[in-house]
Order: sequence, then C-alpha cells, then structure tokens
Amino acid sequence: MKTNVRDILKGKFLVKEDAYRSWNFIVFITILSLISITSSHMMDRKIREITKISEEIKELKSEYADIHSQCMKMQLASFIRKKLVNGLKYLESPPYELVIKDKKKYGSDTIK
Repeated sequence: MKTNVRDILKGKFLVKEDAYRSWNFIVFITILSLISITSSHMMDRKIREITKISEEIKELKSEYADIHSQCMKMQLASFIRKKLVNGLKYLESPPYELVIKDKKKYGSDTIK
C-alpha cells in the first residue's frame, strides 16, 4: 500500500500505459470546476444587481409618497385660500344651468 501512495504522490499514475483514463477524468473534473466557479460568479453579480435595483425602487417609492402628499396638501381648500390674494369665497347659492326651449328661434346649430 505504501508503494501505491508513493506512486500517487510522485504522479506515476499519469505516465503509465493506461494514463489516458486518468487524464480524461482530470480534464472532466477541471471543466466541471470551471463551470461551477463561473456560474457562482455570475450568480453573485446578479444578486448584487438585484439588490441595487431593490434599493433604487425603495428610494423611488418614498420619493413618490413624499410628492404625492405634497400634491394632496396643495389640493386642500385651506392651502389654496392662503395662496390666493383676494381669498377664496364660498358660493351662497349653487350654480345654475340655462336651458333654452325654443330651438326654432335660435337655430339648432348654436344650442347644445
């Protein structure tokens, strides 16, 4: 058994007659390890990209919420009343609609 371990440590199994089997296995393992390393790096890159985009989405959502709340404040009657020079007055009576019943007199083109 010591001779087998020495042969392995010296690398004699790589130069024997049936060494092509060993070389095929070594090349196969090397290719698999390179594929594994490459896919790991690609996955890490994608994870960093996803994290960056998620943070950007959070920032944009908070910016949207801030701008939306500002717009809602600007729509309030109290905010508009403060900004107007003459002030905002309430109507004492509701608005009314004019209805003309005699269409012959004014023509049908002018009345809608």
